[in-house]
Amino acid sequence: MALDQQRNWDISMAENLHHVLHRHNQPSPTLAENATTTPTTSAFPWTSSPPYLPTEILLQILSHIAALLPRTLAQTTLASCALLSHQWHAATLPLLYAHPRLYGQNFDPFVRAICPSINLHVRPSPLAKLVKSLNMAGMVHQVSRTSTARLLGRTKEGLEEFVAPQASFAINCLPALGKCGSLRTLDLSLVSESPPLSDLFRTLERLGELRVLRLPRSAGFGVHHKATALVWPPRLEELCLSGGIDAHFLHGVVAFPETLRGLTIEHCPLAKGFALVHLLRTAVRPLRGLESLKIRYMPRLSSRALDDVLFLLPQLKMLSVSVDYITPAIFDEGHYSHLAKEPLNTFVHTPSTILDDNVEAEGLPSLQHHALHTLELTSSGNTGIEDKISPIDILIAMDDGCLPNLRRVRVAKSLHWHNNVLGVDTEALGDALKEKWEAKREGVGRDDEEAGVWLVEG
Repeated sequence: MALDQQRNWDISMAENLHHVLHRHNQPSPTLAENATTTPTTSAFPWTSSPPYLPTEILLQILSHIAALLPRTLAQTTLASCALLSHQWHAATLPLLYAHPRLYGQNFDPFVRAICPSINLHVRPSPLAKLVKSLNMAGMVHQVSRTSTARLLGRTKEGLEEFVAPQASFAINCLPALGKCGSLRTLDLSLVSESPPLSDLFRTLERLGELRVLRLPRSAGFGVHHKATALVWPPRLEELCLSGGIDAHFLHGVVAFPETLRGLTIEHCPLAKGFALVHLLRTAVRPLRGLESLKIRYMPRLSSRALDDVLFLLPQLKMLSVSVDYITPAIFDEGHYSHLAKEPLNTFVHTPSTILDDNVEAEGLPSLQHHALHTLELTSSGNTGIEDKISPIDILIAMDDGCLPNLRRVRVAKSLHWHNNVLGVDTEALGDALKEKWEAKREGVGRDDEEAGVWLVEG
């Protein structure tokens, strides 16, 4: 029995040794052979091709991605979609280049894609006409003035929005800018060295579709600029004035277009209170279509320089003003008694369509601000202005009938209306606005923003 066990052990060991030596002598399979072998897996193989989506449905899906997601996430998602197939690539490309997000690392590849050659006639790029928005606000030292002018020249066919960079926008960019016939928004607020205003306004004359214009903070308006040289685009609706605006400019050098609906005046270190009020009285007041006015960051204005703004501009529907330049007298009818002696032809009467039945359209303009439905109170950074305007001041004005159609109040967080001291009054103001608007909203469409008090950054 023992001999049989020993014999079986020897035979099994010899067979195992033979198999090992035989496997060692055989050549190892190559990478190509390994690639051809079918791996054992538990996953089910594809039995048919992936489902095909019509291009119309694919474009609808991608358009929702571009519209609903934040700009950074939308760009990343669209870039991933472009790698799926030729169909997805062709459908994604127009959305991917319509609103490119430019920063330091991707700017040079973007320029090479839009401008493959210095000369346009040598090698044009089909991607250039896809660009609708060119936001170069994040570009400081990564781009030259030549590159900015070249990008404007290549994208001029479809460009609708342009935000100029800080250091690389100069006079050499104006010829290319003047050829952007579809441009609707031009933001030059970040430009550190403004081109000559005469050349800039000659370029703006050719932009017939321009709706929004923000002038450079470095723009210098002086006595050498004539009124005939400042010709605005014919369809301008929103204008932001900033820079070296002095008393000469504010005393009648400028005449605003009749199509203007929104005006912003900010970052004007030379503008004084009396000159600004004169501008509002002579150039802004005749604009019957004006609905929105924003005034902030004006260091030379006094603490009550804009107390007359609601009386001077009764057509306003939205007013955004820093509390640095107003007091509760802005809502006081008795404060306007000295202005009521002015000639009637200097006033723009409140339209009769927004007057109450018991208010006459003739005679002196009503001291009730019927058009105003949004009031925004901001801060320009001065100290000790937190308690200049309180929720109680607005509540008293509403009770007195001075703000019959006020719907919402936006307040900067830096004014501390949400703290323990003013929090109760802020809630009371919000409740009063909601109750007042609920009683009037029958037959009126809903707005995107409900009535009440809203805290904003600032």
